[in-house]
Amino acid sequence: MLLEKTSLNDSPVRLLFGVDSKSRADVLLQNNIDLFEWIVRNKVYPSFFVRNLNGENCLTTEEIAFLHHKGCRIAVSCVDQGEKNTDEEGELYAQEVVSKAIELNIPKETAIYLELGEQDHFNHMYMRGFAKYLLNEGYTPGFKANTDAKFGFDREYSRGMRTDRDIFGKCLVWALAPTLEDYDGITSTHLIQPENWKPFAPSGITRRDIALWRYGKDCHPIEDIQENRTSFNLNLVRNEEIITKKMF
Repeated sequence: MLLEKTSLNDSPVRLLFGVDSKSRADVLLQNNIDLFEWIVRNKVYPSFFVRNLNGENCLTTEEIAFLHHKGCRIAVSCVDQGEKNTDEEGELYAQEVVSKAIELNIPKETAIYLELGEQDHFNHMYMRGFAKYLLNEGYTPGFKANTDAKFGFDREYSRGMRTDRDIFGKCLVWALAPTLEDYDGITSTHLIQPENWKPFAPSGITRRDIALWRYGKDCHPIEDIQENRTSFNLNLVRNEEIITKKMF
């Protein structure tokens, strides 16, 4: 979904920093501070925090209240462990996702990013079914994927843009590529973010259309008080409306 038309050759765009993690933002760590405070101390105050709607350590109403108290916007993602081959399968999974979103009082228009892994088997029909149902229910569909053309997302998303642009053109894309070597597994507090917006973009859209870009992963690993390893990933947004209109 294109929300701005600023040229890459225009004056520098202000890039907004945020994180995602499989761990709760309020989990207490081995050093007696929570994960959110750990992020602030090692990077900067995040504009947004992305959390999973389903699976282990998924988002709760308590965590939503915690993040809102911090003045941090929330984005949500989800993972489908089932088959991903047909419109019907996409629609059925979207029904589960919408039910969970309603349960958590996530407002309409919020983007929900479906994670499609590098090794997952899926096609544009499944993506279409998922997206169409979310749109009909008032939510914004998004896809979280490695956007390098070596992987299947580029092919299936581009096919969807050709055959069903009225649906796929309303979807957001969260690019997981490239991750930058300097930021992978980083433990230094000095490196915050790259200066330039350089995510990979699938065919049919441009880099300007990418909603989020994960440029670093598994940063500042530490154990929580239950001795579970936790870390966080680094993300950027170049269009503030992605945060103000598509997060909550």
